[in-house]
Amino acid sequence: MIMSDDFLTVRKLTKRFAVQTVIEDLSFSIPKGSRVTIFAPSGSGKTTLINILSRLDYNFEGTFSLAAENPATIFQQPRLFPYMTVEENIFLPIRIRETQITRDLLDKFERWLEVCDLSTNLHCYPYQLSGGMKQKVALIRGFLTEPDFVMMDEPFNSIDFRSKRAIINHILNAYPKITVLFVTHTLDEIPLLTQSVLLFKANQLAEFSTLDASHLNLNFMEAIYG
Repeated sequence: MIMSDDFLTVRKLTKRFAVQTVIEDLSFSIPKGSRVTIFAPSGSGKTTLINILSRLDYNFEGTFSLAAENPATIFQQPRLFPYMTVEENIFLPIRIRETQITRDLLDKFERWLEVCDLSTNLHCYPYQLSGGMKQKVALIRGFLTEPDFVMMDEPFNSIDFRSKRAIINHILNAYPKITVLFVTHTLDEIPLLTQSVLLFKANQLAEFSTLDASHLNLNFMEAIYG
């Protein structure tokens, strides 16, 4: 049962690919308003978990409950439509939902373009963009829908550090109450965006330690590398 202050509760989740178990008996919860990082080795099932929680994969054991009214997922790959411009890709979810495009929404859109340095690229197609620019488009598309819970699967891989800092600062300032589940391989991103870390040392999502993201130090490194 999901608690009143939890947006996400995962209980005994297990996922297998043939004979390989990538997620085993996993349980955790994320309270409303929390920003949590999942940090684990490559190939340990992080993206698989995001796919399950995004309801793209129903072939698993266990349960999860998501109390968010308007969740969003930002994947590793930008997943832009090649025949749509930057502007069309960003507004696609809003138009599908038939959400009214108000002046306030346009102001938020224009602010995002400034933060991501994309104001001059509105009419470009994905093939005309760099990898980092495509990922910025995906970030704007996800956040412009005003989600109350967002899952982010290594969204800054192709983005330079200065732009990353600007984007993260904008997220924290513009969405102070948002609940976040964040996946990354980059240590310096963790305290910038999140408050706590679920640290998995094995090559599957199973047992983990919970750490305070604001106090990452040598103890954190020792916990990772033993």
